[in-house]
Amino acid sequence: MLLPLCTDKWTWLHSQPIKRTRYNGLPPNSDVRPQKPPNLHMPAFDEPTAVHSYLKLMHEVVIRLDLISHACNGHLNLTPPYAFEYCYLQYRRICELLALGCLQLHGDLPGTKSSAVAKEWNAERIMNLLHRKHPHAFPQCVIATKTPSGCSYVANSKPNAMTFAEFKSLYNKCGLVLHRGTIRSIEAETPLVKSDYDQVIQWSHKIVDLLNQHFISRADGKGLYFVSLKTESGGPACSVLSGFTEGTVIVATYNLDVGSQGGGVPDAA
Repeated sequence: MLLPLCTDKWTWLHSQPIKRTRYNGLPPNSDVRPQKPPNLHMPAFDEPTAVHSYLKLMHEVVIRLDLISHACNGHLNLTPPYAFEYCYLQYRRICELLALGCLQLHGDLPGTKSSAVAKEWNAERIMNLLHRKHPHAFPQCVIATKTPSGCSYVANSKPNAMTFAEFKSLYNKCGLVLHRGTIRSIEAETPLVKSDYDQVIQWSHKIVDLLNQHFISRADGKGLYFVSLKTESGGPACSVLSGFTEGTVIVATYNLDVGSQGGGVPDAA
C-alpha cells in the first residue's frame, strides 16, 4: 500500500520538546533539523541513456591512455619526473571514469539514484557502494572471437588484467603521487628509480587488458554488457545481452559515433 507523499511540508525531528517561544528559523543551539521526505518516485532506469553515457566515458579513457603513451615515449616534452606525475593524473581520471561508468550501468540498483550518490566523486567509495549491492559490479576482461556459429566469449582469461583490488591500489597510489605531501615527507623523499617508471607502463597494460574487451554483469541475472573500446567505426561499442534461453540470446548493440559526437542508437540485432 502506497502512502500519500507530502511535498509542500517538511518533517521536523527533535529530541526534546520545543518551548513555545517566538523565533525566526532555528533557535540557538537547537538540535532541531529539517528532514526532507524520502523520494518514493525514483526515476526509472533508462538503458540506452546509461549505455551511451558509459561509451562516452570509455572513449575518454582511450584518449587518456593515448596521452599516457605519448608521455612515456617523450612526445609531450616533459622531463621524466613530470611525465611520471602527468601519467598518474591520467590514471586518477581513468579510475574516476571507470567508477562513474559502472555507476551509470548499474543505475537500476537500489540507492544508486540518491542525491548522496549523485554527489559522490571518490572512485573507491563509488565502487565499494556498488559492490555492497552487487558483488560483480566491476568489469571482467573478455576475449571475444568469431566462430562459424556466432561468437565465443571467454571471460577472465587475461592474468595481467587489472583486478578490483588493483583498481583500489592504483587509485590510492594516484593520491600519493599527486599530493606534494608534508614537510617531513618532502625532506625524506628519494629520487624516482627505474622500477617507478616501469610501474607506470605496467598500469597501462593492466588497464588495456581489462577494458579492451570487457563484460559488466547486471544484477539479479538480468544479462551482460559486452563492451569493446575500439571498433571498426573508431569508437567504443556495447552489446547488451539478455533473455538467455537454450541456444538463443537477445542482443541490442550501441555504437558511439566519435566523429559527430553522437551515437548510442541501437542497431538492429
